[in-house]
Amino acid sequence: ITYYLLLITYYLLLITFYFLLFTFYLLLITYYLLLITYYLIKNETKKSRV
Repeated sequence: ITYYLLLITYYLLLITFYFLLFTFYLLLITYYLLLITYYLIKNETKKSRV
């Protein structure tokens, strides 16, 4: 019984770890996308000013 319990906890930890990693990468991607869009908008405003 204890063996199965350890296995379940191990898999749960693995799943949570991967989930955190996935969310971290998603945040990173969204951050970079926002950064890119910000710079693009900045450039566009610069162009329109001139």
